[in-house]
Amino acid sequence: MDDYRESLKNTHVMRIGSLLDEEAHFADDQIVSVAGIVQSLKMKTTRNNSVMAYLTVEDDTGAMEMLAFSNVLSQYGGYLKEGAAVVVTGRLSLRDDKEPQIVINRARPISDYAENPDREPAPKAPPRKGTLYLRLPGEEGKLYPKVRAIVNMFPGGEGVVLYFADTGARRGARAGLAEPMLRELKKLLGEGNVVVK
Repeated sequence: MDDYRESLKNTHVMRIGSLLDEEAHFADDQIVSVAGIVQSLKMKTTRNNSVMAYLTVEDDTGAMEMLAFSNVLSQYGGYLKEGAAVVVTGRLSLRDDKEPQIVINRARPISDYAENPDREPAPKAPPRKGTLYLRLPGEEGKLYPKVRAIVNMFPGGEGVVLYFADTGARRGARAGLAEPMLRELKKLLGEGNVVVK
């Protein structure tokens, strides 16, 4: 963080500690930007089978929980990795019963932001081409709805083939083969069960 502190000094990026200060006067739903290191990231499938992420982002003044919903993950998920140095912009959520949180709207690497704070984030790497083959134990259980939710988050024209080991059945789908999607599927199913050909 120290490498970037000087270049962030004259921007609207705030220190996390200032947002956690009970004496500070911030409003619920206020749009804020902070810079820090992603310390942890946990994916969760919601009731309507979309995917969201809980992140902890830390700078040298404090750490804060942040939420990223599926639309943000599909656009900026490539930047939101454990150990990544990022600038996030989002809506401040202040509730009496909880620590302050940020609901993320945008994210970009600190290095990119420090060089040109006014520029929009660089476009994501183009999706890969080919057919994605996914091997699942079966259609029953929690795994299949989670996989389907992740695939649905990334619209596109590439083929997806889901193979169910218990019955030998196959199902087809279409998606954009973005790296954040492939990363999450490998985490869920294991590296050998996620193959692009």
